[in-house]
Amino acid sequence: MAVTSDSSQPDNKPPTLRHRRLVVGANVLVQILAVLAVAVMVNWLTSRHYLRFDWTKAGYYKLSEKTKQLVGSLKEPVDVVVFLPESGRQEYIQKVLDDVRNLLKEFQFYGKDKLRVEYVDPQRDLARAQQLVTQYNLDSPDVVIFATGNHHKYVRLDEMVDLDRGQGEMGEEPRVKAFKGEGMFLAAIQTVTEEASPKVYFLTGHGERNPEDFDQANGYSEIARYIKRDNITVEKWNLQEKQALPTDAGAIVIAGPRKAFSQMELDALEQCLKNKGRLFIMLDPRRQSGLETFLHRWGVQVDDDLAISKAGVLLGTELLNVNAVGANYAAHPITAKLADTNTEFPYARSVRRVRQPESGTADQPRVTELVRAGAEYWGETNPDAEHASFNPATDIAGPLPLAVAVETSKPQGVDVDIGVTRMVVVGTSRFVDNSDLAGGNLDFFMNSLNWLLQREQLVAVSPKTPEEFRLDMSPRQQMAVYILVMGGMPLAVAIVGLMVWLGRRK
Repeated sequence: MAVTSDSSQPDNKPPTLRHRRLVVGANVLVQILAVLAVAVMVNWLTSRHYLRFDWTKAGYYKLSEKTKQLVGSLKEPVDVVVFLPESGRQEYIQKVLDDVRNLLKEFQFYGKDKLRVEYVDPQRDLARAQQLVTQYNLDSPDVVIFATGNHHKYVRLDEMVDLDRGQGEMGEEPRVKAFKGEGMFLAAIQTVTEEASPKVYFLTGHGERNPEDFDQANGYSEIARYIKRDNITVEKWNLQEKQALPTDAGAIVIAGPRKAFSQMELDALEQCLKNKGRLFIMLDPRRQSGLETFLHRWGVQVDDDLAISKAGVLLGTELLNVNAVGANYAAHPITAKLADTNTEFPYARSVRRVRQPESGTADQPRVTELVRAGAEYWGETNPDAEHASFNPATDIAGPLPLAVAVETSKPQGVDVDIGVTRMVVVGTSRFVDNSDLAGGNLDFFMNSLNWLLQREQLVAVSPKTPEEFRLDMSPRQQMAVYILVMGGMPLAVAIVGLMVWLGRRK
């Protein structure tokens, strides 16, 4: 009997070892690919949708809303070049460099792809460093450069911080009191991205200071350089020759005139203010410019005095100090960031607000006495006297106001921005000449100019104060911590290990 096989029956032969390995390997490969796909997807999502927090107590790395709005609304790319050596620096400078790096990361986050940051170490990349020096006319490194189109501005390292040098005098490094990087960088970006550069005209023809004069004692070339760094065009204007004021002036500067203004010129200045103009007037003592009566009509009184104080006795002769120091500031956008900073006004006269009668009209200009010298200064009305001393009958008692700001109010019921008149009057022109341009003097001048140009955002961001944490322990406490770390913790680990070993033995 023949036996036939049914080929239609399934083959129940068990899978071979090789087959099982292929199946397991394929399964593992699929799992690995699935995990990788999930990881890539999660990473892609978190790189575009995430929350950021500043966990510092004082919000040290948190940007102001004004900064976020500005960098988030940039229309054109801004190139940022950090031109700073990264090695061989003092410890506090390294801390500032770290703050700069972290701050620019925040700027880039809110500015998206509009901020392009480049780090250049002049000690390592000599070719690029030389190119930057030539391109931006730099006189030294230690700057952060902001550039777009034909505009650029750089911020120096020493402008980013306020230092407490008291410790440095005792052989220790200076301590950083405040980091001003956000405000400085915001101002630089605002400056280089302005569609049109404002123009500032220096009046000439009355012996005023010359912005093109490089003389160390009387020149104004340094302050002109700082003005141009803020993307402001500086020009001179002879009112007597032109017979009219420029129509495109953002502000007009009158710096220390030595000759009197004519009636025609005074009328032109009066009309300028009535047309919402901006004047920056600096009047030196013992000079009658004819502007005194003009200013009085706008609520400003310029006294005919000299701010002086006693400076001690030398060889029986009493010394007098004619370098008035102002540290008492009023609440105003110009002085908002000058707290704890001295502004020096050499050879100055007092400038104050005219006391208006209570029945004055509501549209009278607001006059703010910006800064005062201390009570030890008085206004000497007879400085030619052989032995000048305070005379309550003729002199002006301190504290003396040395500068004022004038601003008109917007009419009530008017919602349209029709502009306002602004003016700053200072009792000396020497405080920003080439020999005295430093510290608070430069900040006071530039803050005043930016306020006149309605660029308050350039002085609105407050500096950040670094957080300091100190742990003070007595020698007994230090010894207790040492014993705990060096003996207690190893002993605790040994006891745990012994207990585990004994448990396993049982």
